[in-house]
Amino acid sequence: MKKKLKANTKGLNTLEGVYVPTLLTILGVIMYLRLGWVVGNVGLWGALAIIVLAHVITATTTLSMSSMLTNIKIGAGGAYAIIARSLGMEMGGAIGIPLYFSQAISVAFYIAGFSELWVTFFPSHSFIIVGMIVWAVLTAVSIISTKLAFRVQYFILAAVVLSIVSFLIGPSLNDGPMVLSGSMADASFWATFAIFFPAVTGILTGATMSGDLENPGKSIIKGTIAAVVTGFVVYMLLAVWFARQATADLLLSDTMIIFKLARFDFLIIAGVMGAVLSSALSTLVSAPRTLAALAEDRVIPLGTFFAKKTKKGEPLNAILISSAISLVVIVLGNLNSLAVLLTMFFLTTYLMINLVVLIEQGTGISSFRPTMAMSILVPLLGTLGCLAVMLLINALFTGITIVTIIVIYSVLKRKNLVSPFGDVRSGVFVALTEWAAQRIMKTPFHPRLWKPAVAIPVESPEDFRRIARFVRNLVYRSGRLYYMTIFPETTMDESQKEAIDEVLAPILTEHIFVQKVFVQSDRFDKMIVQALQCFENSFLPPNMVLLTISDDPEKRDRFKVLINDLKHTRISVMCLWLHPKFGLGSEQKINIWLREKSRNNDLAVLSALKLMNNLRADITLYRAVGHESKKVKVEKELTNFIEAARLPGNTQIKVLNGNFYELLKTETADLTILGMPGKYEDILKILDTAPGSVLFVASGGFENILA
Repeated sequence: MKKKLKANTKGLNTLEGVYVPTLLTILGVIMYLRLGWVVGNVGLWGALAIIVLAHVITATTTLSMSSMLTNIKIGAGGAYAIIARSLGMEMGGAIGIPLYFSQAISVAFYIAGFSELWVTFFPSHSFIIVGMIVWAVLTAVSIISTKLAFRVQYFILAAVVLSIVSFLIGPSLNDGPMVLSGSMADASFWATFAIFFPAVTGILTGATMSGDLENPGKSIIKGTIAAVVTGFVVYMLLAVWFARQATADLLLSDTMIIFKLARFDFLIIAGVMGAVLSSALSTLVSAPRTLAALAEDRVIPLGTFFAKKTKKGEPLNAILISSAISLVVIVLGNLNSLAVLLTMFFLTTYLMINLVVLIEQGTGISSFRPTMAMSILVPLLGTLGCLAVMLLINALFTGITIVTIIVIYSVLKRKNLVSPFGDVRSGVFVALTEWAAQRIMKTPFHPRLWKPAVAIPVESPEDFRRIARFVRNLVYRSGRLYYMTIFPETTMDESQKEAIDEVLAPILTEHIFVQKVFVQSDRFDKMIVQALQCFENSFLPPNMVLLTISDDPEKRDRFKVLINDLKHTRISVMCLWLHPKFGLGSEQKINIWLREKSRNNDLAVLSALKLMNNLRADITLYRAVGHESKKVKVEKELTNFIEAARLPGNTQIKVLNGNFYELLKTETADLTILGMPGKYEDILKILDTAPGSVLFVASGGFENILA
């Protein structure tokens, strides 16, 4: 069992590390200077529809990201880390590199926006000088301390809140009815949507700080969801207020109408400038973290240089290069045409997060067991929504973005990056017919891709019928079944084939992968070993063989020889003994007996999970100890194991003191799962002792419940 990773006790908490910076990025310039125009152009009903549609996309992306965060330990890198750990480092880099440059250049756009506002109120001041002063201050704050940078935002948040209050208690400039409908004189509905949408694209602000948070898994989820909900409520409220307080003509003609609608216009000035400044500061702090994560994974050149950190954990070199990029953009001046392309890269990142969850959930690999599960419709809606918005904003830049990602991916693919973590590419290739077959053969196996692929040697169709329900529940819905049998004659007659098809029909109707393997042989036991050896280097081979233990003495003698021969193959072995009287009983109670550091524990628990999910049974983990004093320690180990393995919350633990065989006799279950004993005599002793059906498992080394 692996030790649980310790939290970063010196890191940022949920409020300052995620909620505040994410909320301030959402409540930005568009809220102040464009929301009124949106209401004036499409009316209140149209504005509310735009706000809802935009938040549906960001909400689905947030939920998809949250689902991934409850399935993996994200580490540093935010969105890049999520994508890289699921689609491989090449795809992670193809998204992460443009994302980084988007973040670094966005700093300049935010600073430029601040400078424009400043010069509006102080015309005698130089735009470039103001921008460079702001750049220098923000760079200094980001170098000194991440906590300082994020705590400064408390004051900015206060300014934003006060500005909203000032707007809500301000005078009305509308003597008539509310602006419920708009003429769309300035832009179409979808063009208006495209102008508004960047307001809600700041949801990755907290995720990018994953390496600096106390508890990134929980903080990013809670903070981001809370910020999205808060932003949604604020935008809906302010849209209603704009429609109530001003006429359509005023809203369309004056983008700064909010200053006239406020009780105290200086609070609006402080709020809008603070919001822009906050976005610049958040991005300047988060961009270097993305660069450092790319460097640590050797995705980019000079990895050691960019990944270097100070004693306080600040990626100094990454901060300096990110700051330098933003300074160059500030000096170059107005680059509004680039802003659309940057928005595309952010949207592409959101699209890929949704796509990652869609792939992981759709392929049905056992390693995808998020504690925050959701319908597959959520990532599907997020994927399609992001793609649709990209096309609506600018189809040309959407094409440029896709081409850029493909080029970067192709370059990184040639580098043969070695990933320290498993990804789901193999799961995708398996689902893609013959084109995928050539790819999957070259992709190394990782335990997180495990799902049951069971070879079942059967002497007659009736033998399979006895265990058909058990087999179905073991492999459904994403596993594979290999029906293996022999025939002594030259060819198998049609009646035999029809009998086999008949017993397999119920499984085939549930769209389970089934492959029939017929071998001509006079020796059933020898055929099994030889056929499994042939499978080892084939496409989509079985990863375990399921044998049944008979009460017939002659068959038990053959079973003894067979399990000894199977030790020389690279395959996991499962041996099922069905109780002659009770069978699998009510199929509601599964007991798993775990031995300390046994290599069979992972296969035992993974098999139980598949059966539990399909039977809706309850699982209890058992451990026998030699002394009462060891119970507390072992109970703690099993509790940590349940959390690390992401087992269901209703999983029970029982640590018992005494003789294993005596304990086994008293603990009734519909099915008892335990590791295969080394001696055949011990197998028989357990069968004589167990009060119900028994499943022995012997791992081939390909399973890892913690993956």
